[in-house]
Amino acid sequence: MIARLAALAAALVLLALPASGQAQAFPARAIRIVVPAGAGGAADLLARAVGEAMGAALGTSVVIENRGGAGGIIGADAVAKAAPDGHTLLVTSNTLVIAPALYKVPYDTEKDFAPVGLMATAPNLLVASADLGVKTLADLIALARREAGRLAYGSPAVGSAAHLTVEMLARAAGIRLTHVPFKGPQQAIMETIAGRVPITIAGVSNALPHLKAGKLIGLAVAGDERSRLVPGVPTFAVAGVWGVYAALWFAMLAPAATPRPVLDRLNVQLNAALKAPEVQARLDALGFDATGGPAQRLGDAMRREIPFYAAVVRDAGIKVE
Repeated sequence: MIARLAALAAALVLLALPASGQAQAFPARAIRIVVPAGAGGAADLLARAVGEAMGAALGTSVVIENRGGAGGIIGADAVAKAAPDGHTLLVTSNTLVIAPALYKVPYDTEKDFAPVGLMATAPNLLVASADLGVKTLADLIALARREAGRLAYGSPAVGSAAHLTVEMLARAAGIRLTHVPFKGPQQAIMETIAGRVPITIAGVSNALPHLKAGKLIGLAVAGDERSRLVPGVPTFAVAGVWGVYAALWFAMLAPAATPRPVLDRLNVQLNAALKAPEVQARLDALGFDATGGPAQRLGDAMRREIPFYAAVVRDAGIKVE
């Protein structure tokens, strides 16, 4: 009996060695962070800032690989199918949890990724052209009711968090607005400044210079709290419309079968990087708020938001051509 127990104990030790060995060997080479969007965008800049700090702490180099296209699906799929050893990571926005409602994705968003952690949040801001003549969200809603579907709004892309925010507004306020998608927030903002698309929604940092110049009017922030960058602009709830919330968040994920010790180490270094002064300075410049926290926080957000956005897309009848 004693011999059998000893043999069992030895077997258990041997079973534990691969995971332990993987954790001790990590990182064994450079870490690749896939960003499913083009260079220079918010996710790219965030990945580079955090990746540099994490690489220095882990004693390895970090390579950023931009793999845009198909609403972020191409880059996400590359990570979902990568070796689950912690050397390939994904830095993406919550387009990851919106995409399944719009596209037939080649992976299971909940099952094929392991959360490393939330990185940052950035509230979207609804703005109007200064020439439109509205000063508040109530003014806009009244105008939209008079215009009966003729008032257009811009967004960075079909199915983006910004797009869905305005669809939530339309549903909550009982108004009809015409969506005009653009190839990024700056194009939408410039068309609104010119008055060709009277309202748009974009990240606060993108709109801020034009708010200060008096070319745009801030109407409402999509978040639980006012933005520190535009404290005078109320949230949708404070402005009188409930149920409008689609804050932009960014997160880091790994392939699903990545060993827990590796995920834990990545989470520790991610949180440390987000607290680094140089990273904080870059986040401030982007208008982002560092998030961090345990990996479970990201996992909970994904499980909550996948059905939430699916319902918004379904109810608004949004389709990608």
